Amino acid sequence: MEDGTSLKTGYLLRYEPNKRWKLRWFVLLEEQLVCTHKMHHSMVVDIIPLQGASVVCPISDPQLNSPGTFKISTPGGDELFYQAAGKQDRDGWAHAVGAVIRSLSGSKQDSEQPIPFTAFRATANVSEILGAMQDPDAGVNLGSHVRNGAVHKNCFTGSAVVDWLIRWSIIRKREDGAAMIQTLLKLGHVQEVDINDGALGASKKFSDGDKLYRFSSLNLGTKRNSYDDSTDSDTSSSEDEEDETQENKLRKGKVLRASFLSKKKSIRKDWRIVRVTLRENPSSLEYSRVLNDHTKKGKIIDVEVVNTEEAKNDCLACGQDAAETARLKKRIVLKDRKGKCYIFKTKDEQEKLEWLPLLQSLGRKATVNSQ
Repeated sequence: MEDGTSLKTGYLLRYEPNKRWKLRWFVLLEEQLVCTHKMHHSMVVDIIPLQGASVVCPISDPQLNSPGTFKISTPGGDELFYQAAGKQDRDGWAHAVGAVIRSLSGSKQDSEQPIPFTAFRATANVSEILGAMQDPDAGVNLGSHVRNGAVHKNCFTGSAVVDWLIRWSIIRKREDGAAMIQTLLKLGHVQEVDINDGALGASKKFSDGDKLYRFSSLNLGTKRNSYDDSTDSDTSSSEDEEDETQENKLRKGKVLRASFLSKKKSIRKDWRIVRVTLRENPSSLEYSRVLNDHTKKGKIIDVEVVNTEEAKNDCLACGQDAAETARLKKRIVLKDRKGKCYIFKTKDEQEKLEWLPLLQSLGRKATVNSQ
């Protein structure tokens, strides 16, 4: 499954048919998203083909709009919900999935004749146009459309998007607008919604009419709140409880990084997946059980009292066997001033390299402040 062809891997929460979240391991390939039970597990839970799909984040459903949630809409109108550990991780997944969808969509839009783009090519910026089109307040009006008994959400008609381009003076003539959207189709940013009406599928040519279209990757988070004050809780009674006022203060810090990591249990030697959130101003590290209510507090480690200089490839001080040295490349070891060790494991060495500088930087700031 992970033979070098994977584009992105990691843990995500998957919204199951029984309306409950379940932690799964995901592998993004060039044409599909594969879901398995666990990391390095051969049992496949689901395979999501990405040809003709679209990705939306964040979502607006109040029942599902937990921090880090995004969705993938299938060509048939089904909606699949996933939850990352935090906003940064969510955006990373949405961007990667969107890139695959655009690649697949663009590869299907090859045409025999060059697509005209001369009327505005010199001044058009694709990123700026897409950003304006997706603006939550002033962008193209997105709606739900019923075709052949299936509901397709976040769609727009061909005539509606051309009307929008004219209204905002981006183009002057309808044929110029059609050429612009045709180019976005070719690039894979916009796709025709295949309504499975018995036709040969999505056409290569844009239609300034009632045909449905949607964005391959829709970003609705331009004016949304950031991923602050949003982690799961850990109700383990074996951990010392922090003062509630201090916890509330720490959870207001700016989120630097949030991920699903493995944490070594204090008593037994096995691991469990936890949600880990690193903040600054004030600095804190919070970990919590994955499936608990994200509004509740987790276990908070004040980074200012953690000796991050010991967060190196050496677990021997924490009572680990020397035979495990070869497996330490993915581990992060934190030791507080009371001598207690916290051992976390990343999915790979690259993720560890992304975490360690942040921890060490906060540790140096704490050392300077204490002097």
